[in-house]
Amino acid sequence: MSYSEHFRKKVLAKLEEGYSIRVVAAQFEIDKNTIVEWKKRIEIKRTRPRKPSKIDDD
Repeated sequence: MSYSEHFRKKVLAKLEEGYSIRVVAAQFEIDKNTIVEWKKRIEIKRTRPRKPSKIDDD
């Protein structure tokens, strides 16, 4: 099952309000591991900007 971006943001906003992953998972009836994965993806995007790749003319 795929969740909408709006739903994901809503779930992650609850975490930012200070609720635990376990409580939020129970409230929205989703697995806690799903929330952990969503959180990891967001953190990686914020903290690891990608350097542009360079293509050599060789």
